[in-house]
Amino acid sequence: MRAAPLPVRLWFVWAFLLLAATGLLLPRIVAFVDFSERAPFSLLGIFMMLELAAVLFGITVAMQRKRIGHRFSIGIAALAVPMLAGLPPALFDLPAAAANGWYLVAAPVGLLISVVLIAGLLRPSARQWFSED
Repeated sequence: MRAAPLPVRLWFVWAFLLLAATGLLLPRIVAFVDFSERAPFSLLGIFMMLELAAVLFGITVAMQRKRIGHRFSIGIAALAVPMLAGLPPALFDLPAAAANGWYLVAAPVGLLISVVLIAGLLRPSARQWFSED
């Protein structure tokens, strides 16, 4: 068994950071109400639960080197922009000026992370690492 190529290792770092951040913010996500205090759900909560399920499943199949893990890793790499730019202003109730400043800084950083991870994962060495059926 050969070691994972660098782009796959970087993706694992990103995926585990995403998992840790989601876990740390989970109480705040559950308490977040975006429509009405009487609503049994919030759109942010639904998005975060889908993200959490995708990250957990993606890490699992990537560790098993399944081919579907490659597709999941690309999808999870694309989550950098919404997670870095959109989540903190919504969860921490930032004022409009602070939220705009956050978007201005976090959106390009998230885009850079996504582009680097996706470009690395599309390399032949990373693609070949996911070889199990």
